[in-house]
Amino acid sequence: MNQKGLFSKRKPPLGSVPGTLSIDEESPFPRIRLIEFDSNSLREEIVDDLTGLQSVVLEKEKIHWIDVQGLGDESTIRKLGDIFSLHPLALEDITNVPQIPKVEEYDNCVFLCLPMLRMEDNNLISEQVSLFLGETFVLTFQERYGDVLDPVRNRIRRKAQIRQMNNDYTAYAIVDTIVDNYFPVLQNLGNELENLEDQLVETMAKESLKELYFIKHRLAHLKRLLWPTREAIGRIARDGSLYFGSRTMLYFRDVYDHVMQSIDMLDLSRDLASELMSLYLSSTSNRLNEIMKVLTIISTIFIPLSFIASLYGMNFHFMPELALKWAYPVVLVIMGVVASIMLFLVHKKGWFRK
Repeated sequence: MNQKGLFSKRKPPLGSVPGTLSIDEESPFPRIRLIEFDSNSLREEIVDDLTGLQSVVLEKEKIHWIDVQGLGDESTIRKLGDIFSLHPLALEDITNVPQIPKVEEYDNCVFLCLPMLRMEDNNLISEQVSLFLGETFVLTFQERYGDVLDPVRNRIRRKAQIRQMNNDYTAYAIVDTIVDNYFPVLQNLGNELENLEDQLVETMAKESLKELYFIKHRLAHLKRLLWPTREAIGRIARDGSLYFGSRTMLYFRDVYDHVMQSIDMLDLSRDLASELMSLYLSSTSNRLNEIMKVLTIISTIFIPLSFIASLYGMNFHFMPELALKWAYPVVLVIMGVVASIMLFLVHKKGWFRK
């Protein structure tokens, strides 16, 4: 996960004209894949010439999914916007990431923006996916190469139910796959918290505290993403859209339920993380109390012994006990007796009990 902060966002300079695109210099060059299919035919290709996409807007007999991975070239993004008649503000939301998950209805399409999460080498990868659903196309924009949408592509290749449905069902399948992938991410974080709980019970190492803070940071980031996602999906499931048919709306209600389950898992993990933080702090405080108790016992025992030793350490000539032959062993015995009495009193008070 990007550790620049929870509230970092790439945006154009202050005072820029609405519709200004902010392109990240590190973003990969757009790689465009076209999947064109119906119940009987399938065509997949990498698009190098954007002019060939003009026919996609006009053809209504087949379903067209145009997937753009990489946002590193402004001219390509604007050409796609011209071909599919995308609103300038929608283009701005594509490149000025991360945006709050949302749904916008335009004259020729509906725009849905939501986060896509996945784990790679135990690292949380979070990126924004922008989806446009028009009458003849499904257009998706991703920040980088690689995604979690291979299950959708495989369903299309296998002639599954998606091949018999309209393009709104394809959009649903993409959204559903993205949302379903929240579960393994949250499960992974939950497993990390459980392992950390076992470590904290055994030992209170500073490394465990550092890992706990890192997980809490991840959970806060996920909360910032999933709660607006719930509102965006809920808006479609509740209010509907001109571009989603009534049959597909039933499936979107199921997606909304999955988002709610993800939020429940997130809340449980956040509660566990808070409890582990409290456990660490209370355990640290208890250890400090145990140390202070030992030091207090030692001080309590040696205070009267120090008094006796300091009393007979005074250099007065006329001290009656100093001239006695057995004064030194007698004082040592007295000090031993005093120490034994103090130990007995401390034991009787229960200070030695844990």
